[in-house]
Amino acid sequence: MKAQCTRDKLKNAVMSLERVAVKNPSLPILQSILIETKDNSLVLKATNLDVGLEIKIPAKVERHGSVALPGGLFGSFLSGLSNDETIKLDIINNNLSISTKMNSTVIKSYMVEDFPIIPKIEGDSQFSLEAEKLVYGIKSVGYSASLSDMKPEISSIYLYSDQDELIFVSTDSFRLAEKKFNVKHPSDNPVSLILPYKNAIEITRVFEGSTDILDIYFNKNKIFIVSPTVYFTSRVVSGTFPDYKQILPKDKKSEAIVLKRDLIDSIKISNIFSDKFNQISLKIVPSDKLFEISSKNQDRGESSTRLLGTIEGEDVSVNLNAKYLLDCISYIEGDSVYMIFNGNNKPIIIRGVGDKSFLYLVMPMNN
Repeated sequence: MKAQCTRDKLKNAVMSLERVAVKNPSLPILQSILIETKDNSLVLKATNLDVGLEIKIPAKVERHGSVALPGGLFGSFLSGLSNDETIKLDIINNNLSISTKMNSTVIKSYMVEDFPIIPKIEGDSQFSLEAEKLVYGIKSVGYSASLSDMKPEISSIYLYSDQDELIFVSTDSFRLAEKKFNVKHPSDNPVSLILPYKNAIEITRVFEGSTDILDIYFNKNKIFIVSPTVYFTSRVVSGTFPDYKQILPKDKKSEAIVLKRDLIDSIKISNIFSDKFNQISLKIVPSDKLFEISSKNQDRGESSTRLLGTIEGEDVSVNLNAKYLLDCISYIEGDSVYMIFNGNNKPIIIRGVGDKSFLYLVMPMNN
């Protein structure tokens, strides 16, 4: 292999790939990045056997070939070079010789033959989606996924289609987030995928800022995401995501609309005086136009904040986790927040005013 490329494009690709190329004492090759030439491009690859990632960058190729390098070491080296430098790559004695205007370096390589094969597209189930929607959909719900691997179905993000909607859902049993997008899908080809949370977050890192329309293929074992310059594959979780619609309250006892900024500030103030579980109290009394958030801590003191807003229905008091509330609010579009109450210490629903694309359910905390 003999080729030239810009430092910026090579470094950006390696930064994405080295998060996948993690250390594995039993399989050292998994910490490597494979570089191959293809036409007038370099194709860089990494896999941890759970996720596979390929990134193509433009290059001037003089001689075709391939080399596998330690990902972390290669990334650290590129970070030290000047931004606009042209990098020359050449394989000499099976190692990679790298030269710029002011630097000459040789990096020891792995055996290319030991690099695992990244699975290619299998199955004919396919749909297309803007990269920004995929990234925003995952981010809109990802914080609600369980961080425990005890139940893989909920340490994940559920992605499914319903007529003209593509829906992202996650839950850890204490809260649930749902985000919908209007997208056209073939009626005879419904989408239903459970993505491992860690792999879904990697998708957001890889495609953040992309304006491409992605082709997404899937089968019962894997998902394959393709753009003009990126190929990403991940396993999917086997099993069934909980029937979450059963826990969504069908009725409402009370409702309130408050300014998002006021709600954020009051929650943060109350959380200063909350207990180790971040418990705060929310109380509404519609007849007095009262919307109050408070907390009390034996060691720190207590705090109470009243909010102005539109309040209707019955009196309600509920204890909630302040962190859970703050997690969702940044994904509510608009300046106001609509809250639905189903009675004392019952789950509440939070969404944007007039926005049915996002829903967040929070379970109450015990006194």
